[in-house]
Amino acid sequence: MTLPGIKVIRRSFAAAALFLAAPLLSPATALAQASKAKPTPATAMEVNTYGVMSIATFCEARAQKIDFSKSLAVALAGQLHVIYGKHGGLLPGSKDPLPEKQFLNNAGFMIVGGALKFCPKSVPAKEKERFEKAAASLKPSKK
Repeated sequence: MTLPGIKVIRRSFAAAALFLAAPLLSPATALAQASKAKPTPATAMEVNTYGVMSIATFCEARAQKIDFSKSLAVALAGQLHVIYGKHGGLLPGSKDPLPEKQFLNNAGFMIVGGALKFCPKSVPAKEKERFEKAAASLKPSKK
């Protein structure tokens, strides 16, 4: 049996500390799951926070040698559950829930883009090329 490295232990302690401190930082958020009230749209700040958490989850999964597709699926699951569980799929400025398939495509794109900034070695060359092609197609053409 091998012991985990010091980096893994530090990351685990940091993650545990954040998890345990979350209810203290915002008690209303901790109680939100118990509420039966109508879901409210996520704020831009919440969407950003969920996105950053998903990127961190993806980077950590890849650091643990989990394959690309599985790492992306796990990172997406966390974001999907909070957006649809807490906010009913409502994003800033929306009156109707975003279809899950559209959300997954958009969020997956954002996670890969974030990973290319924060943990670029975790994104295979083929996936990086796919991302860059898709990103280039989104840029408005200059006339």
